[in-house]
Amino acid sequence: MTPVSDLIAQISDPHVGVGAGDSGACRRLEGVVAAVAALEPTPAAVLLTGDVAANGAPAEYARVRELLAPLREPIHAMPGNHDDRDALREAFLPQLAADTRYLQYAVMCGGLRVVVCDTIEPGQDGGDLGGGRLEWIEAALAADRTTPTVLAMHHPPLATGIPPMDAIGLAAPARAALAGVVGSAPNVLRIVAGHVHRAMVASLGGCSVFACPSSDIAVGLDLAGGELRMVDEPPAFALHIAAADGLTSLVQPVA
Repeated sequence: MTPVSDLIAQISDPHVGVGAGDSGACRRLEGVVAAVAALEPTPAAVLLTGDVAANGAPAEYARVRELLAPLREPIHAMPGNHDDRDALREAFLPQLAADTRYLQYAVMCGGLRVVVCDTIEPGQDGGDLGGGRLEWIEAALAADRTTPTVLAMHHPPLATGIPPMDAIGLAAPARAALAGVVGSAPNVLRIVAGHVHRAMVASLGGCSVFACPSSDIAVGLDLAGGELRMVDEPPAFALHIAAADGLTSLVQPVA
């Protein structure tokens, strides 16, 4: 079937490992991939919004490639805090130079322009946009003020209300600075991200922010500030559908 230019699928946080006891994440991702592959109409592309691997090992990325093989759409990946930049680049982003410090790029996905940002800080679970990354985003958005655009990253620029998750989110100064950047780019329809393992919606600088649930297990909904815990909820993916008056984001759980 012909891909639809205004439809993008998003898969996030598969956390695929290789070895004993790692079959659960693989099985869940396999189910999500089957559901995306069965979509009619076909998406123009798939966004893979970070934490692709459990430990950033090359063998894990090879396994993810195998699990994603049923998808015929272009796959646009970005790093999460569990990923290794070099291994992710080699497996999914060979077009980026080996000496590129941050994995950031812009790509057309049918009729939508997607600007991919790198929010990770190696050795940390939280994210940031220092080291010239925010300036790169500003320049990338300034280069095209007319094409409908989606800004994609791993750490969502929002407060979750789950205290231990907010402690490892995108740094507050980075969120504030990004708000000013997207506030000057009215063609940015949405910021999409992962990391939080739950569906969440917020706003930043007048732009809506969407966090995709994980294709693996979920983060427990604990607003009281207890320890971060993972719960076995259905894996899910998201669809982003562009229309003349904006962008609609759907969440689809997979049994």
